[in-house]
Amino acid sequence: MVKEEALFEVATMFRSLLKGISHEWNKKGDSKVSFPQFKMLHYLKKQGPLKVSEVADALGITSAAVTGITDKLLAEGYVTRERAENDRRVVIITVTEQGEAVIEQILESQKETIQMIFSKLEEEDILHLRRVFSTILKNIENND
Repeated sequence: MVKEEALFEVATMFRSLLKGISHEWNKKGDSKVSFPQFKMLHYLKKQGPLKVSEVADALGITSAAVTGITDKLLAEGYVTRERAENDRRVVIITVTEQGEAVIEQILESQKETIQMIFSKLEEEDILHLRRVFSTILKNIENND
């Protein structure tokens, strides 16, 4: 029972952490895109062109949410959206050169925010967090 309570507390703390990071991100005020938009752009840059459903699964959001984010990024010229030739129902999203440029600008401008959030952690703790989060993400992927 104690482990279940501790896991619930960890999950709750993690949600609060994400909310806090998003709040600090938005507080900066100079970002051209929201935190969810950036997460999507960054993921697409790392993975290459993806289907809407693949982006939704990877980011843990609905396909409708991906569509809404894509609409905003498309209007700014940061992504393209194309239908697959073999199945017109499938939509593929790709980061444009302009989108890649904005990712680099944001990474540079948000360095200070990221440093502030994690400044009290030792390098060993950061590496441990990376290992733990990687394991958790693999568990989620394997469960799907």
